[in-house]
This record gives sequence, structure tokens and C-alpha cells, in this order.
Amino acid sequence: MTTTASSSEALQQVMARNRESVDMAAIMLCAALAAIILVLYILTRLNYFTGLDKSIGIYMMADELLLLSAVVIGALDKRHKTPIRLFIIAALMVTALIISTVLSFPYLMFALPIVLVTAYYDGRFTLAIAVIGAALMCIEPFFSSYIGITHMQYVDFKTYTDGSIIITSDSMTEAAREFARFTVPSLPIYAAMVGLSVWVTDRGLKLMKERSALAETQIALENELSIAAGIQQGMLPEDFPDEESYAITATMVPAKDVGGDFYDFIKIGSSRVAFLVADVSGKGMPAALFMASARTLVRSNLENGLQVDVVMDRTNAELIKSNKEKLFVTAWLGMLDLKTGALSYVNAGHNPPFLIRADGSVESVRSRPNFVLGRKKGLRYMEHRMQLSPGDRLLLYTDGLTDATNPEGEMFTVERVEERLRSGCVSVDSMMDEVRAFSGGADQFDDLTMLLVEYREPKTIAYSEGEVFDADPAGHDAAIAYIRSRLEEAGCSEKVIRDMEVSSSEVISNINMYAYPDGGGTVRVSADVVERIATVIFRDTGPEYNPLERSNPDAEKRIREHKIGGFGIFIVKKLMDDVRYERTDGMNVLTIMKEMR
Repeated sequence: MTTTASSSEALQQVMARNRESVDMAAIMLCAALAAIILVLYILTRLNYFTGLDKSIGIYMMADELLLLSAVVIGALDKRHKTPIRLFIIAALMVTALIISTVLSFPYLMFALPIVLVTAYYDGRFTLAIAVIGAALMCIEPFFSSYIGITHMQYVDFKTYTDGSIIITSDSMTEAAREFARFTVPSLPIYAAMVGLSVWVTDRGLKLMKERSALAETQIALENELSIAAGIQQGMLPEDFPDEESYAITATMVPAKDVGGDFYDFIKIGSSRVAFLVADVSGKGMPAALFMASARTLVRSNLENGLQVDVVMDRTNAELIKSNKEKLFVTAWLGMLDLKTGALSYVNAGHNPPFLIRADGSVESVRSRPNFVLGRKKGLRYMEHRMQLSPGDRLLLYTDGLTDATNPEGEMFTVERVEERLRSGCVSVDSMMDEVRAFSGGADQFDDLTMLLVEYREPKTIAYSEGEVFDADPAGHDAAIAYIRSRLEEAGCSEKVIRDMEVSSSEVISNINMYAYPDGGGTVRVSADVVERIATVIFRDTGPEYNPLERSNPDAEKRIREHKIGGFGIFIVKKLMDDVRYERTDGMNVLTIMKEMR
């Protein structure tokens, strides 16, 4: 209902502006005709027209006053209400009668008001004026005869024997002949012109309504796109972290109101941060919707504590289920351990990022890319690893950066990006300035997204030394009791303590089984709460073994095959906010963390 009312208001505004333009044209036409009538009046008074009754001057002067009145009234009243508009048109119609009488143009002058009123896009008004014009055309021969114009082609010549010629004529007969020979043949032409004028008014009004509706639809669409763009921008994180151990900045500039690029980052536990940049195929609303779905899936899987390869596996599987438009996503997802600088990442068909070392050297992080997300079922994505040092920075981007063009059609290219980085242009804002300067105002054809991660000095947290327990059932129970005691003293909730007990039990059982299969070993356990994060660290001297490298078990398959076990580390991952492993000084060190909510 609101849209209809708004569309009607828009149409009325257009019609009002159009009427104002036509009214101004009518006033200008009245002024021009007033000048013509004045000239004709002067010529008539100078006997320029022979055979013309001088009484025509009276009519011409009356018409002159009528036209000037129309001009003055039209100029003073800016709104031009219907009575004034009718008065202006009436002045034009009377002028048509006077001029056609003086100059014997029975067709031309009556066409002018019809052409003019056609521009009002009012079929009834046009038809009414046309009927009045036709009536005046029929009156014109008799009006001409009445005021004394003599047309020689209608007179009778009689010759007498003395050589004299007598001209005989009857004014009404003359008028009837002129009506029959000129007016009647003119009326079909005039009627055809009127029919065309009425069709033009109706067609014009219809087109105006269609364009008004189209404009209203366009405005509504632009409003919706603006809202969608706002929602999309709202989905992107803008509170960029600038902490002791790391910092992130990013930007996304869509080529249209909404785009298919996106970036994201999320803190996982106290010591890991995940970040990604992605590019959805296509542009506009479909790409934006697919982008929202992909971002939600990636973030959800990261929040569930999954490793980057598993995150991509599951995101790909979910996207395929609802991908009717056959879109796809290229993405680069990384997870950085803030305590060690270890970076694990997956490249799903995306541009390789640039690594800017602390010494200023630049290298491309190239690895064998995995396939894009959303197009193939059953894919398993390969995880890659690398080590960052304090001061290293990683620039992720989409091809909107390298494919940015200048007015000559030249692209910015990967080589230019690398050259700018080597010259010290190592920030999102400075790189955007470089691209804008290169583009020189050329249109942006692709979404442009960048994300810069800086790894800083890892934050050192001092944990307690803990206690040593035997790697046997008795030691297991003693370690669990120790963990509960430490966490209760620190004020942890019962839920956090229970989750820690379950997870610690699984970890200690795995250590007893795999680190010391023959018995006789020990496990050092520390339990602390630092910055409202409960942390339990397990250290053993068994063979190197990273339980986090094991893939998550297929629960349904193991149940079908009646297999028991294999869920220990999976349970730990689900209960904890952060799980980390490292090999230090010949020991396996496994850390589990959970926030005190």
C-alpha cells in the first residue's frame, strides 16, 4: 500500500512538472502571437492588406488584449490552476480564428493549440479543445465573410454588351462555397491529427505511469541494496585487534552495492587467532547471500574448535547442499598460535598471500592449492604449516587488488603489489592509496578485499610447576583430585571444573596408554587460572606424539561397526575452548584451556 501511494505521488510530481513546462510554453506562444497580431494590426492600419474591411482591426485589437491578458495572468500565477490554463488556451483558439481569417490559413493555426495541449497528457482535455477547434474551423468562412474579406475565386463575373463587367457575389453564398471547398476537405485531416494527438496523450500518460512505477521500483531496489550493503558491512568485523601479541587490519570495497568478497577473524581461546579472506564467484545479491552463508559456516566450524582443514571440509560439504546457483568460493584460511608463531593454513583455490618478514624481505606464500569451496563433494582439504617470527606480517587479498585497472586498461598486477610491499607500503590503507592513485578514477570492476596480520612478541604467561603423578590408575585419580582442588581455589564454576575433569581424564588415560605402554612413567600436571582462563598442562617424557593430528572419528560409522573408543581427544576438543600441543625439551606438552564464563 505504501509503495502504491509513493508511486502515485511520484507520478503526480512528474505530471505537475510537465504541466509547468507546457504552461510556460503556452505563455511564450501567447506572447509571440501577441507580437504577430500587433504587426498585423499595424499593417492593416497602413492599408497593407487590400480588400480587407477595416473593422478587422477591432477584432485584432481585442485579440491583442486577450493574448496580453493571458501572458500577464499566466506570469503572475505560478501554479496555473485549471481556469487560468483554460483561459490561456482560449486566447490561443481565438487568435487562431482571427489569424486564419486575416491570412486565410484555415488549417494551420487550429493545429497549434491541439499540439500544445497534447503535451498535458490528458486525452479528454485534448479532445475537448479539438472539438472547439473544429467548431471554429466551421465558423471561420462565415466569420470571414461577415467582416468583409473578398475571395475572388468565389465571385461571379457577368459581361454586358457595352464591354463592362459586373462582379456579383452573395456573402453567405461565398461563405458556403468556401466551407464546402476548403473547410470540409480539411476536417478529415484535422480529425486524423486529433486522433493522433489523443493517442499520443494516452500513450504518453501510460509511458509516464510505467516509468514512474519503474522509477519507484528502482528506488525501492536501491533502498533494499543499500540495506543489504549495510547488513553485509555489519557482518564484517570492524573492531580490529591491536594487542601485545598480534594486530589485524582489513578492508572490503565492493564493486557494486553488495559484493561477494569477505574477510573474517576470530580469537580462539587465549592463544590462537583464525583469519581468512574469501572471494565468491559472481557479483551482486546472489554472491552476497552465498558469501553470508560461507562466512557463517566457516565461523561456526572455527568456534567448534576444529582444525583449519576440517573447517574447510565441513564448510565445503554444507555449501554444496544448497548451491543451486552453482557458485563457488575461493578462500585462504589461517590459524596462528600466538604463543609460538606456528601458522597452519588451507588455500582453497585462492591467491597466495604475501609474507613480509621483520627484516623487510617479501615472499609469496605458495603451496599446492586445494579446490574451491562449494563445487565438489567429498573433498578433503590439505593443511600446510609455516613458522612466523615476531615482526612478520601476512597480507591476504582478493584478485580485485591485482586486477584493478587504470584508464588505459592496464592492471595493477601481483608484481606491483610485491614491489609496493618491498618499498615499505605495508599497511591496508597505504596499499589502497596506491591502488586509487594507479586507477586514476577508472571504474572498479571487481570487489577488493585485503587483510593484514602482524605477529608480535608472544605474551609470556607464568604457570605453576604443578605436581608429578604416576602413570597408573592411582596416579590418574590423584591428578584429577589435584586439578579439582586448584580450580576450586581459583573460583571456577562447577561446570568448568567438571568439563576440565572429563577432559583431563581422557588426556591422562591416553598418556598412560601411548606414552608408557609398559608402565613406570610419570606425568607432570599443572592447573592454573590466568586472566579468567582455566589452564591445565600435561607433560610426559614418552615418544613424540601429537594427538591433535588425528582426524575426528566418524561417530555413525563406529557405532554401525560396534567399535568402542577412539573419541577421547575428540571429546577434549569439544569441551575445551583451546587445545594445543608442542614438543619441548624432549617432552610432550599438551595444554587445555577453558574460559570462566
